[in-house]
Amino acid sequence: MLYLDLETRSQCDLIFHGLRRYCEDDSTQVICMAYCFDDEPMQFWWHFNKFPQEVIDHFDSGGLCMAQNSEFERHLFDYVISNDYNFSPPKLEQWRCSMTMALVSGYPASLNDQGRSLGLEVQKQTQGTRLIREYSVPNFLTEFKEGDEALMQDYCETDVEVMRQAVKYYRQLTEDEWAEFHLCCRINERGIPIDKNFCLAVLNYAKDISDDANRLISELTGGVMLKHTERKTRDAWLMPKLTKAQKNMLVVYKKGEEKMSLDQSHRDSLLLDETLDLDARSLLELISSAGSSALKKYAVAAHTEVDGRVHNTFQWHGAQTGRFSGRGLQPHNFRRDAYGAEEADKLVKAILRGDDIAAPATTMARLLRAMVRSEEGLYYVDWSSIEGRVAPWITRTEISLAKIALYQDNKDVYVDTASRMFNVHPDDVDKTLRQSGKIAELSLQYGGGRFALIGMAKNYGVAFTETEAQGIVDKWRQHNKWAVASWRSYDDAIKKSIKDPGGVYRCGRVDFSCDIKGSYLWVVLPSGRVLSYPKPLREMYVTPWGANKQGVTFQSSRKPAAGEPPIRSLARGALIFQNVVQGTAADILRDALVRADKAGLKIVAHVHDEIVGEGSKLDGDRLNEIMLTPPSWAEGLNFVTSGATIVRGAIWSQDVNSDGSDKSSQSETFFDEIDVGLAQLLPLSTGGVEYGKRYGK
Repeated sequence: MLYLDLETRSQCDLIFHGLRRYCEDDSTQVICMAYCFDDEPMQFWWHFNKFPQEVIDHFDSGGLCMAQNSEFERHLFDYVISNDYNFSPPKLEQWRCSMTMALVSGYPASLNDQGRSLGLEVQKQTQGTRLIREYSVPNFLTEFKEGDEALMQDYCETDVEVMRQAVKYYRQLTEDEWAEFHLCCRINERGIPIDKNFCLAVLNYAKDISDDANRLISELTGGVMLKHTERKTRDAWLMPKLTKAQKNMLVVYKKGEEKMSLDQSHRDSLLLDETLDLDARSLLELISSAGSSALKKYAVAAHTEVDGRVHNTFQWHGAQTGRFSGRGLQPHNFRRDAYGAEEADKLVKAILRGDDIAAPATTMARLLRAMVRSEEGLYYVDWSSIEGRVAPWITRTEISLAKIALYQDNKDVYVDTASRMFNVHPDDVDKTLRQSGKIAELSLQYGGGRFALIGMAKNYGVAFTETEAQGIVDKWRQHNKWAVASWRSYDDAIKKSIKDPGGVYRCGRVDFSCDIKGSYLWVVLPSGRVLSYPKPLREMYVTPWGANKQGVTFQSSRKPAAGEPPIRSLARGALIFQNVVQGTAADILRDALVRADKAGLKIVAHVHDEIVGEGSKLDGDRLNEIMLTPPSWAEGLNFVTSGATIVRGAIWSQDVNSDGSDKSSQSETFFDEIDVGLAQLLPLSTGGVEYGKRYGK
């Protein structure tokens, strides 16, 4: 195995423009490389020397290479090093990724946090932040200051040594897992097709609205607020104008703690109140029109686009459950309540013409999917209630059969839940009651209590008192005893595994065990894939209600505060049950992606229970058939899909000038003037710290 790390510099900002544009930029240069083979001594290369022949020979012979976030190093070999030094880059299948191994094993993504969490003798060096800021990001120094050249070498070599030591502690991935990782890389390389001109038009449109709104906000508040983003001055001016009942509408619960929120959904709820103070209403309307987090996604799409596509948007096994996570564009966070094709078409063209639109912030957030556009055509297929189907199936108990039957008979589970909770016939469950049933299913399946229910209800514009919420919790658990039994059996299995290392304890379709050394609690899913919980311990903890109890904790992958020890989390049965269900759903997605790839389908994106491909209606129908067929290990699971939804058409912005002329030819000059404004929406990196956050360095 070859271990290596590269240090680079460029006038192209990596964070702002993304990895693909960074690597293709003419100014991007590899400064140096630290490397070693297996347990052999460390070696070093500077860019002004001949590239090491032994590294080239290693790749030519099919040798494997390990790098921290190997996507970064792989792209540099593909687009920079191989061209600069005239040799064939290694194949994708030769790359291994230590960051991916860390995530699979339940450890943090960043190399610095990995070293701390593992307690390695050698640790990532802190001087890297300054070195990267001065010599790597735009406006870098071209000559090393005295002593910095040696520091850069030491920093780079230490990174390789930390990585080499860290991977010894991680679970080794199977060949199938590495194949899935490489498939994710190929999907990233294919990229998501977007209409860049539409993204730029949205941002230009939004800037005009924002400027006007900020002027009116200043006038309304008498200069107390100058911009819609000033939260503290907003709250100081707004809260005295709200009634107690209206303030209660803003309460949210995060991990049982009560907080106030004025996000879009809560602003919308307040605006529905006819008794709301008129000035308060005006301020909320102006804030909603001026700003939206969705705008950052349009900015990311516009400035990371290469060849009409946004690349490197998915991280394989980004979450502890095995789910994918997002990078850059973050398609996992796109609004699900997107407009239908016909309505989206009209709104997109209205924005491109510069027409006024109602509720611009909400409209642009719901139009995010409209930026994804392909000449070839796109097809979307998603599963219906995938987690709801997996949860009772995975328990493999008699008491879960009734729940399974609801899905097998294609009954409306939310209606059934509402019917049982409120003691009404299913035919009498109206829209409001069904909404309550949906909220209960989504918030209570994984052990959530009244605060979880209240918090989720607020996201849907529904208010429950604590008494009402507790009543719903009690009724839901009474009618879903299989879930409650699973949480308890998982609790028992976790404790037994820690007490008896090496033993295997089965709960339904899931196995629990702890390795002999006590390094990991392992949870084996029906697919055979393993969830890893590092450094499990039996210890006392304090419950939210102040009681002392004994339980099992594990070392969390969450980043601790500076100077603080690694965070430990409680391995509650309900939490592990949630991870098992979501992990199994992720395995179903993985299996479908592999089969779709083998069938020759061009997959460009996926979001938990949805897959997006590029091609014809026939391709969409083939993907739908694949997704309706369960994996070989999922006998008894039945799936329902939306069927293939086809979106066709040329790039939106090609034919929307008011005079009917083609706009595509003038797009670059037309939108150049708003680039400065985009930089405010998506700030440039501040050096090594931001670099590390985004790219796991």
